[in-house]
Parts: sequence; structure tokens; C-alpha cells
Amino acid sequence: MIRFFEWMIGNGIHEPAWVQVYWSAALTALSFATFLVLCLYAWDTRKLAKASVAQVENAQMPFLALVKAEKEVDPSKAQLPLSSHSFLAWAIQNQGNAAAVNIKVCYECANRTANQSNSSPESLNPISADSHTFIKLPPSAQIVSCSIEYESLDGRKYQTEITTLNNELHLVFHRL
Repeated sequence: MIRFFEWMIGNGIHEPAWVQVYWSAALTALSFATFLVLCLYAWDTRKLAKASVAQVENAQMPFLALVKAEKEVDPSKAQLPLSSHSFLAWAIQNQGNAAAVNIKVCYECANRTANQSNSSPESLNPISADSHTFIKLPPSAQIVSCSIEYESLDGRKYQTEITTLNNELHLVFHRL
């Protein structure tokens, strides 16, 4: 074995058969390195494709929130002469970039005088992007909690939960 290595070091390195072996080993190593780089590139491309799909979904997603919006008073139904033609009322506003359909709102309000709470579910018509719909809730109502379940036009389901903590509304968004 030692004589083999002595022969290879002494004069075997320059023989054409050994040169071919060295180049084959070098090409194999280079091919393997290229294969690894291509695998990493394919994995990174797959991650980018998934991220772009998620970005498109997020850009075309409705987002409903509970807000107080200005509501116009119908002058024909007004009982007293009004100095103002509008007031603030509770509404569900679509703050997303797509329409929301199959909207179900369930809210719980606290009655301060009777120390009671009452809950009522309500179904709403579809709400387009950047618009709102008023709900049947007095403007002075103290909301304890509110749950809004809705769908996008492509069938994805979402839920917005609103709770009151220390007289502040806290909102949590869920994909269902």
C-alpha cells in the first residue's frame, strides 16, 4: 500500500488515466455543488411564491370594524326642529379592500341603570370596501362585546371580535 502511494506521488499523477480520474472527481464535486445551489434557489423561489400569494390575499381581504359614524337625520321623521342634520351612530365599517358578504353581528350591551346586559344577533347586507352600514343600536349604548363574522367574495371566512376593557374598545381579527 505504501509503495502504491509512493508510485502515485512519484510518477502516477501525470499519467493520462489519473488525470481523467481527477477531472471526473472535480466535475462530480462541481455538479453536486451546482445541484445544491439549484435546490436552494428552488426552495427560495417557492417561499417567494407563497409570500406573494399571501400578499395578494391580504390585499383583497375585507376587514370589518365597529365604529361611530355620522348618520344623517331624515327631516320628515324629525319631531323637533333640528339645528344639526346629523349625529353619531354605531356602524359596521369595511376598512379592507374587498367586499364583505354573509355578515353576522352579535353584540352585547350593558344597561348602566339596571346593571343588566342584553345581547342581540343581527344579519347585515353586503358591505363594499370603504363603506359602512348602521346597526340597530342606540348611539348611547355601552358595548361590552361584539363579534362580527363575515366572508370575502372568494369564500374565505373572517371574524372580528371587539371587547371593552377600561372604557376602551379592543379589536382582535381572526381568519377562520
